[in-house]
Amino acid sequence: MSELKLTGKIIAIMDVQVLKNDFSKREFVIETDDQYPQMVKLEFTQAKCSILDTEKVGNQVTVSFNVRGNKWTNKQGKDVYFVSLNAWRLESAGGESFEGAEPPFVTEAAEPPNDSFADDLPF
Repeated sequence: MSELKLTGKIIAIMDVQVLKNDFSKREFVIETDDQYPQMVKLEFTQAKCSILDTEKVGNQVTVSFNVRGNKWTNKQGKDVYFVSLNAWRLESAGGESFEGAEPPFVTEAAEPPNDSFADDLPF
């Protein structure tokens, strides 16, 4: 399955839930910027729950996630299927990975650096 991403504004961050067998999850909701905005609930699990500690309602983010599907059999013996959107990365809209100035543009006509190592190259 290809990588799935969703961009929008955080509108809710829930508390961490600890379920059976020490499994923890933390749900959050983002509202997309589409023509018809959608409110999508996603979740972080286990150690990734802390990713939301630095986020606030109103922040613009991009979420990378996987779709997970499970089957559960209820007490009456009926199979129930459900889907969860399991987030694994959250990037702030400011692009924390793109901080600072853009790298300089290098052209073919650029002068080589003036240093003593340039003459030592074997080619």
